[in-house]
Amino acid sequence: MKLSNEIRSTFLNYFGRNGHEIVASSSLIPHGDKSILFTNAGMNQFKNAFLGLEKRSYVRAATSQKVMRVSGKHNDLENVGPSKRHHTFFEMLGNFSFGDYFKPDAMRFALELLEGEYGLERERMWFTIYKNDDESEALWQKVGIKSSRILRFGEKDNFWSMGPTGPCGPNSEIHYFMGKNGDNDAKWVNNDDDQNETTVEIWNLVFMQFNRTENGELHNLPQTGVDTGMGFERLCRLLQGGENNYDSDLFTDIMLRTQALAGQTDAQRRDNYVPYRVIADHARAAAFLIGDGVLPGNVGRNYILRMIMRRAMRYGQKLGLNDPFLYKVSDAVIDKMGGYYTDLRTRRDHILNTIHGEEERFARALDTGLARLDEVIEGLGINNLSSIPNPQSPILPGTDAFRLYESYGLPLEITRDVAREKGIVIDEAGYEAAREASKEVARKASSGKFVGHFDAARAYAEAFDTLKAEGKLPASGVTHNPYDALTMTTTLVGILREGEPTANAVVGEKVDVILAASPFYADSGGQVSDTGEIHSTIGTWQLKVTGVSKPVAGLIVHECEVLAGEPRVGESCNVQVEVLRRGHIARNHTATHLLQSALRSILGTHVQQQGSAVSPDRLRFDFSHTTALTADELEAVGDMLNDSIYVNMPVAWAQENYKEALASGAMAFFSDKYGDVVRVVRIGQPGEPSFSAELCGGTHVSRTGDIGGALIVSEGAVAAGVRRIEVVTGHGVVELARKQTEQIAQVAQVLRVPTDQAIDAVRKLSIQLSETQKALEKAQRELARAHFETSLAKVTQVNGINVLSARVSAENADLLREMTEWFGKKYASGVCVLGAVIADKAALVVGVSPDLNKRGLDAGKLIREIAAVVDGRGGGKPTLAQAAGKDVSKLDEALALTAGLVGRIVK
Repeated sequence: MKLSNEIRSTFLNYFGRNGHEIVASSSLIPHGDKSILFTNAGMNQFKNAFLGLEKRSYVRAATSQKVMRVSGKHNDLENVGPSKRHHTFFEMLGNFSFGDYFKPDAMRFALELLEGEYGLERERMWFTIYKNDDESEALWQKVGIKSSRILRFGEKDNFWSMGPTGPCGPNSEIHYFMGKNGDNDAKWVNNDDDQNETTVEIWNLVFMQFNRTENGELHNLPQTGVDTGMGFERLCRLLQGGENNYDSDLFTDIMLRTQALAGQTDAQRRDNYVPYRVIADHARAAAFLIGDGVLPGNVGRNYILRMIMRRAMRYGQKLGLNDPFLYKVSDAVIDKMGGYYTDLRTRRDHILNTIHGEEERFARALDTGLARLDEVIEGLGINNLSSIPNPQSPILPGTDAFRLYESYGLPLEITRDVAREKGIVIDEAGYEAAREASKEVARKASSGKFVGHFDAARAYAEAFDTLKAEGKLPASGVTHNPYDALTMTTTLVGILREGEPTANAVVGEKVDVILAASPFYADSGGQVSDTGEIHSTIGTWQLKVTGVSKPVAGLIVHECEVLAGEPRVGESCNVQVEVLRRGHIARNHTATHLLQSALRSILGTHVQQQGSAVSPDRLRFDFSHTTALTADELEAVGDMLNDSIYVNMPVAWAQENYKEALASGAMAFFSDKYGDVVRVVRIGQPGEPSFSAELCGGTHVSRTGDIGGALIVSEGAVAAGVRRIEVVTGHGVVELARKQTEQIAQVAQVLRVPTDQAIDAVRKLSIQLSETQKALEKAQRELARAHFETSLAKVTQVNGINVLSARVSAENADLLREMTEWFGKKYASGVCVLGAVIADKAALVVGVSPDLNKRGLDAGKLIREIAAVVDGRGGGKPTLAQAAGKDVSKLDEALALTAGLVGRIVK
């Protein structure tokens, strides 16, 4: 039996022998293509070659491409688990021709590989073609395929389009019968019954030969192309004789790792196949996404990663895996796939740490969120729910589903899974409406859309159009060059006062000014804008430039204050960028590039920029990394950063082709959109590999020595898997040293010790304070214990159960929870409900002994009813739950409910 690695290499070696360039898989992040979240087909990286927009050094290629289909029209998420063949992440084997061979060779290659290399039987193959494609039928017959094995289908199955218009063409699919020979019938081809499939599609050959116009007409392309795709997982299943994709060696080791963690038998694994499949699939997806630079988050592809990880965690709970486990399963993924996709092994620690961290963060929230979802479903008041949703199924309100995500981080996809298991459907339109409403509130709260009382975007766009129409600006817009001269003479072509064009401005006014040409750097790419001055060439007026923006492509807007005179549209002016400030910014921006290279060298190539801020006084750099840097790592990064400054490397920039720049090793910030030609900043000694190469439109020093020096001032977390470093350079280092020297002197003066003994004196004082604090906490705890002992006298019997319901004094929720433990030590079986006023809120805690859980008492359910009295909400586990409410005045009333609730549940 051929294993997966051999099957993959057989495919690539075959096409390599037939003149194809073997191209490595592109990233799951479709760099340079904002139309899709993830790479979802083998042809994505060749899109421009097919469109004739890019020339490659080869005309035929073959790949094994990493693919994600969990968004947009290609979304297989809901099918993963129940389905035998669907995945979120999978590999797509493909061969491609860019104006070289066409249908005859593509068909010949397919048959030779399937029969000659893989040993598949032609008698079991079926060939589908587009209903009007007589040419393809004739060509299949020419290579020996019987007409009875060729089936015609409509546009849905056998005509491929890149979009509503553009390149398109018929496709021919190869299907393979896997059942008993007596049932090898055409009726099974394109049969959508996943559970009873006997014939599966294994290869799709797309023949791009037409261009579809807006009126729907098809015209021949000047250059034809071939784009084929064969699902690797299906092929492995076929060649290894499995009943489903998960039977192949691609998944067995991964599922066995899950089985070992769950402590289950083979029979239990077979009975619980849905959770096992989901976990295996999602562990693969998580490992590959993180390996390609995606981090868990709340938007776009970051949300998708977080969602599939949390979905896997929820299915893990169904197997009894309540502690972090997914990172261990993903370790098996790396073991299995890392031989071919070597980046997985290189980035193993980063991948596993990221998954483990997300599991730890979400564990408690998942419990609470699922408990709250159960409450919502109970609140629907429906009995005897069906396990299969149908048109008469009850509906879970979309607002509730969104609140579960907003408050507990429970993704819609998990809520949908749970609802479907109970035969409930979700009002997804309501969910989207609630989500949009929340986003609108957030937009207004941090609004950048309206400046003052006008719509800035609309005002700038209208002003720009007017200036071009009047001939004051060319169609390309303002002549903008912030890289060379810092002074120039130009013309003032526009003034806007609160969005309205005006002919002039007066002293004291704040206005927006548009020049025919500008040397000012506009705020973008994390770098703040220049400031400076604009004044009349004849000395009649003066403007202070406080900020510069680029609200519309081609338009540069200068935010100005009129210092003197009366500037008028059409007048000539001299422009001066503030030189000293520009120098500070340039030093910090170049240092940012050096810092990223140092971080990647010390921590690993998983480090990728997640954001930055470059200003005159400091630089801030956000990067992907799951753990805090150790003191040694910080020192190593700082040393490398300064060494790269001291060697005084030249800094050069040039315009380069985007794809060629990336291929040469230049780094890009992939949330940005780049054109075909990009500015690349390279730092390094002549004749040696670049120390740093990045796509960048910012301003820089000409040599690294101009930075002077750098000092890391802070390092910390800003989000899950994202760290932040702040650095000062040049003059900032001197200023920081001066301030810290002054502060140490002041501390020494307060402590009445010499400056060189200040640190030791502070350390001793800190120890004394810590010991005093511990003694105080111990005394408070002992006092609370003494008071609590008196509360134990209030224990009553309710239907034979020990019940304590009391108001106590507690400094914090931790102490309140500890009191339930004190109760448990005195009463092995019982219910303890305590309330206290903490931080002006009514705090409640409920403890239930495990034996009473079996009799129907659940701490989580008790706390919800009690907390409602004080206008609060809470939750927790069956043995311990807590809540907080706004109405302190009703705390005693809430506690008084306890006995009645216990008596009602346990008779």
